This record gives sequence, structure tokens and C-alpha cells, in this order.
Amino acid sequence: MISDIGPEHYAQILKINEEFVDWLSPLDEDRLNWLLERADYARQIDNAQAILMGYSHDVNYPDHKNLNWLSQHLDNFYYIDRIIIDGAAQGKGYGRILYEDIEIYARNLGYEYLACEVNTKPENPGSHAFHLKLGFDVLGDQDYPNHNASLRYYAKTL
Repeated sequence: MISDIGPEHYAQILKINEEFVDWLSPLDEDRLNWLLERADYARQIDNAQAILMGYSHDVNYPDHKNLNWLSQHLDNFYYIDRIIIDGAAQGKGYGRILYEDIEIYARNLGYEYLACEVNTKPENPGSHAFHLKLGFDVLGDQDYPNHNASLRYYAKTL
């Protein structure tokens, strides 16, 4: 059911990213390729109806505000950068399946934590509930006025 993201999935990924761009950063094919070059976890379900990309805490991505914030609060973590579930595929359990997979992946590589962030501005209540249900703990909140966003950071001990 889960497989690696390939070029055949790019159009669908760009479509669903645009669908949820208020909670994600904008994405075009060049930026998607750039992200995938850094992501050592880049998997999808059902022809990219759901995707998840992640990185080690020490990935070469020095200007990433979320990695920088998390690095000040955690050591040895694996970062979930982007998870997107197509609106038509929500409720099928794809998010849980991908999170279980990345948790096994990160644990097998020896990471102590799985970490991510969820928007509080604009608010994303479904994602907050999802992370809490999966056993993530709140690390803290951060405002980013230059990005017109506020985030809540989460971590789960592996």
C-alpha cells in the first residue's frame, strides 16, 4: 500500500498541496524536487492520495524555521515536514498508516523523537486532535508574523 514518491506522483502532490496551501507552504515542481532531494523519507499511498515527507534533524536545510525551532528544544529527532491527504481520501486512515510507517522508520534509524508542527494560525483543529490521539506531546507555540502564521510544535518519544 505504501511506496516511494516518484515523478508520476508530482501532479497529484502539487494538486493536493494547493488544496491545503493555507496550512502548507506553496509548492511548484522545482520546489518539490528540491524538498525530495533532502527527504530521506518520501512515501505515498494510492497514487499520491496521501503523501508524507520527512528529514533527519541534521539535514542540510539551514533556513528551515521549524527545524531550527525544534533543534533548540530536542536532540536526535526525525522531522515530519509535510503530510497531505487528498480531501477525497480523508477518513480512510491514510494519515495513521503513514505515521505508523514513519515512526517505525525513524525508530529503526535510532532517533529518539518524531517531531512536527501544526498551524494555530490559520487554525487546524483536526490535525491537533490527530497528533494528540497518536501520542504526540506539545512542545510549545511560536508566532511567525512575517509569514502570517503561528505554529504549535509536537514531539513523540520513540
